Amino acid sequence: MSIAAAHISAEALSDMIQLFESQSWTKILHEELAELWNICTSREQQVLIRDLIRDFCMFDAEREANACRQFNEQIQQWELKPGSTWIVAVANADEIDGSTAGLQKLKNKVLPYEEWHSRFVSNIPEAAKKIRNGDNIVLFDDFVGSGKKIVRKVAWLKKILEDNAIREMNIFSSCFSGMELGIQYIKDELKIPVFTSISLKRGISDRYKEKDLETAIRTMKDIEAQLSPTYRNKYINEYSLGFNQSEALYCATNDNCPNNVFPVFWWPKKKDGSPFRTLLQRAG
Repeated sequence: MSIAAAHISAEALSDMIQLFESQSWTKILHEELAELWNICTSREQQVLIRDLIRDFCMFDAEREANACRQFNEQIQQWELKPGSTWIVAVANADEIDGSTAGLQKLKNKVLPYEEWHSRFVSNIPEAAKKIRNGDNIVLFDDFVGSGKKIVRKVAWLKKILEDNAIREMNIFSSCFSGMELGIQYIKDELKIPVFTSISLKRGISDRYKEKDLETAIRTMKDIEAQLSPTYRNKYINEYSLGFNQSEALYCATNDNCPNNVFPVFWWPKKKDGSPFRTLLQRAG
């Protein structure tokens, strides 16, 4: 179906044309955009959705290359050496997630890569077998939302290491992209250095002020009310405004959408039980 054939208003059509120009990744998603506009029950809701998509950060190949380059620069600035440093994805054992996929992209980016490539470890339990007293540990995740996951992972790693009589270590946190509030939470809770290539603001709370903020939050919750309250043992209320109310506007190209993103962009079921063709997809 072409955008011209979609059952949308002239105003909605104008919105979409603007988005095609400002966010090129939306050009192949005109049917999904039309369905998103049609789930809105007011023009105010459509305008909010339009403005949020305008602010969306799609982590494409160019941003990825820049993030990998900056990661290498940060490792050098921290003065870390391969003989005493491990770069560790925050995944559990035998888990494939964004951290393991991102780590693979970094493997030949930290220079000199002939010395560094063997210092990348795909999950925390495997890394715990290799770490020795005095080592440096750079924990890596592709995206940081609230920051609470990293805090939990650090506590878990320290517990495993303590059981192995490893008590002296230097921990660093890193990610390709992260919410400003989440990055600050990690710094405040753990008092460790944190690297991110892209820092992201909350889509609504860091954009609107006072009454406009209240209106925008209420408008988004009205949109969320058009979605199914449950989906595969998940409850929409737990993801309102994004998990932990992160209000994220972020996804990597052809990747799993973080649950910190506003659910209207990835929750695949409408209030009436019918499927909802979303802009982004999330498995798990």
